[in-house]
Amino acid sequence: MKNGLLLALLALFVASCGHDRQIGVRYRAERELWRAHWEQRNISIEPGTDGDDSWRVLAARYEAIADHYGAPGGSGQGSRGDPDVRTVAARALFAAIQINGALQDSIQVERIYERLAQDFDDLPAVAAEVALARGQIAERRGDLRAAADLYQTVVGRIPPRSGATGIAGSVLDLPLRIAQLRSQGAPGGVATDAYAAARAYYERLAGDVVSDTVQCDSRVLMAQVAGDLREWDRAMQILRRLEDQLRAATTPARPPCEVRFAIAGIQSRAGADPEVARATLTSLMEDYPDCGVAAQVLLVLAINARERGRLDEALGYLDRVAKEHADAPDDASQALLARARLLEQNHRWPEALEVYRDLSVQFPISKAALLAPLEIAMHYSRAGEQDATATALQQAERDYRSLIARYPARSLAYAARERLVEVLALQQKYDAAIAELMGMGEALKGTSRGAALMIAAARMAFADMRDTTQAITILDRTRELYANAGVGRWASGEAERLRGTMAR
Repeated sequence: MKNGLLLALLALFVASCGHDRQIGVRYRAERELWRAHWEQRNISIEPGTDGDDSWRVLAARYEAIADHYGAPGGSGQGSRGDPDVRTVAARALFAAIQINGALQDSIQVERIYERLAQDFDDLPAVAAEVALARGQIAERRGDLRAAADLYQTVVGRIPPRSGATGIAGSVLDLPLRIAQLRSQGAPGGVATDAYAAARAYYERLAGDVVSDTVQCDSRVLMAQVAGDLREWDRAMQILRRLEDQLRAATTPARPPCEVRFAIAGIQSRAGADPEVARATLTSLMEDYPDCGVAAQVLLVLAINARERGRLDEALGYLDRVAKEHADAPDDASQALLARARLLEQNHRWPEALEVYRDLSVQFPISKAALLAPLEIAMHYSRAGEQDATATALQQAERDYRSLIARYPARSLAYAARERLVEVLALQQKYDAAIAELMGMGEALKGTSRGAALMIAAARMAFADMRDTTQAITILDRTRELYANAGVGRWASGEAERLRGTMAR
């Protein structure tokens, strides 16, 4: 009896030690991840002179944490039976994905997602997030069936939470998106079964005792399902009833003005008289003067006025966006760009030119401002004014080079360089354009974007410069950079084909 008691106590002691050790492993994993996050913060605040290399080293560090703590089947300090430690490892891989995504290294991003899908499929939240990301990648590639299948696995695993960060905040939209994707390959353009499943999903959530926001958002999505099925009366009935409920609530789950905005959208989709949608939109502005989507409402009102042939009214709405929402650069700059284009279309070029130039001054780092110099040059080209076109292209080249020098932030700099390539090509400065393409391609080596830029450079050398030798040189370099990828094998074959044409 005494020996039995001692054995039991010994077993409890051993078990508790194992538990304590596991807590220690989790603590060490969390500590290493925290230190990597701290290093990421320091690089962000005080970037070093080595640029992207620091970020690549940090991404590798995150992967090393995952190697150490998240190896499947118990080969590392974590194991299939230890979800807490392995969740830390998965978080490290997601951090590596974020860095590689910022570096536009899509090949590395996809590789890590494949690793997460293979090694962490036993962790529901991780598996769902990976499936969502891979579905988005498949959708961008045009593989709609694969995207829908991946999204479907998410819907079954994760309960939705409106407004939440991460996957819980994204899952609510997926049933409708699945139906839309499946419809693109369905007879008649409608996947009836998929839409029926989406409707049933939203009706269940709208009737369940869940959060008010989930119920509200489910009703909005029910209306979108009805709209896709061209059941306009049903969609309108759902939205009008929802707006009434939100207006009557002391603390509405969503601003009722957003539902009124959706009603105007259904009216436009249904092909109603533009005056009907205009009345809905103007009543929105009157009833909800502080609506959070006011800028978008004004932009839609401008489109509506243009459709009704009311130019001055449309311009007035665009002016309001630029003036009243100057603290929202994306909206304000888009409004100015739309104003310039509208003026140009209505043969008021001097006014349009002034707006294009103001756009680059007021919102120099906006996407709309990046288009302005090209828009000016293309106007003169369409008008057949050769001297003015040449002058505008020269000015556009200076503008883009200046922008790249003043704002070296990665996303803006690359966008400006891409526009610069267009301007150089239009000036037939093909050597300079190819140099820009190859410079960007080398900087983004190892990524699908980098490969696309190198191929564009080779095509420009072959098609525009008639320089087969240079095209082969660029293709050979592409093969070196992507030796283990399909694009590298394609570049090698294309280079050999061009060599064959030269030998004839």
